[in-house]
Amino acid sequence: MMAVVLWHASAIQAQDFTFSANVDKTSAKVGDPIALTVTLGGDLTGIKVPTFEFPKELVVAARSQETNFSMRGRAVERSVSLHYVLVPQQAGSYQLGPFTIEQHGKAIKTEPIPITVEKSALPPHFQPQGERFTL
Repeated sequence: MMAVVLWHASAIQAQDFTFSANVDKTSAKVGDPIALTVTLGGDLTGIKVPTFEFPKELVVAARSQETNFSMRGRAVERSVSLHYVLVPQQAGSYQLGPFTIEQHGKAIKTEPIPITVEKSALPPHFQPQGERFTL
């Protein structure tokens, strides 16, 4: 008598996941805006994104979020970009990040970004008035 054993295998292929933080410049003058973009891409299931904190000397003048979806064959690709405009209020050396998110209980961090702010010879471009900025 011959026995036949059938194996059923189910494979789950994890999509690539990316997490990055970038700035448009790492040195600025007091009052010059710095654009920061934090991007998450790939398999975003189970992602927990906290509210990111910044040095108090770098005021958040604006923030926005951009979400992109695309399809390639049967695969769906998704990315989320968080955009911040930070305005330095004092000269000094600062650090943005490391930024940390959580996916399925695992912490994922970006590298920290050093920022150098110098005094400006001119008055700052942006002046805070409460939570608003005027040009």
